[in-house]
This record gives sequence, structure tokens and C-alpha cells, in this order.
Amino acid sequence: MKTRKLVRVTVTLPEDLLKELDKIVGHAFRSRSQAVVEAVRQLVDSIELGFEGVIIGLISYYFEGRHTMEVLRELGHKYADVIVTSLHFHASSDLCLEVLVVKGEAEPVERLVGELRKVKGVKNVKVAFTRLREELH
Repeated sequence: MKTRKLVRVTVTLPEDLLKELDKIVGHAFRSRSQAVVEAVRQLVDSIELGFEGVIIGLISYYFEGRHTMEVLRELGHKYADVIVTSLHFHASSDLCLEVLVVKGEAEPVERLVGELRKVKGVKNVKVAFTRLREELH
């Protein structure tokens, strides 16, 4: 594995947020630094624009209405080349949650997300894309 250069930074946090971080560190990480690196990595992956190459990840959203379901079904067929699988869950009698697992070139995956956000009745579209980084090889 390639050795990465580490850089020391100082971060100022509200006291209550630091206490929450320390609780998480105690349960799931070796150190604050490890937790902060993971949090920053997730932040970068969740808001980065302009991915290139093949990406993998999840797209989740809520929706309501039969018409919305039909539009989503059509989108699923349109983007069948990047949708690996999907999970459909009835959250209530009129609200559904769907999670899509996607893999493909970044451009069509990003187009899918854009089209989902435009569908009337679709709410709270969330994405979690990741890419292989050099240090993971």
C-alpha cells in the first residue's frame, strides 16, 4: 500500500458536537483523527460534482402516488444499464421508499439523479456515491 503524506490541521468545534464525536470515537474508531478523516471522506463523496469514470453507489428517495410510480418505472427502464438493483419499501399506505444501487459511467448516473429530482411526487433524493481511491488498492 502506498504511504500517504499526512497533514496536521486544527478544527474548532462547538463543545456539544465534540462530545458527540467523542462518543462515536469510543464506539467505532481508534482516534478522533480516524473519525474526522472518515467524515471528511463521506462529505466529499456526498457533494462532489463532476465525477468521472465508473462510479458506484446508492440513490434513495421517498415518493407518493400511482402516477409517480409509473414515471419511476419508466425511468428504471431508461437507466437499466446503470441500475444494478432496487429496493421498494411501503413506509405507509401512501408513502414509499426506494433505494437504487447504481454502477456505471458518472454521466448517466448523474442524469438519473437529475431526472429523479424533477419527478412530481418524489421527495428527499439522497445520493451516496463512492469511488475506489488509490489507498484502497
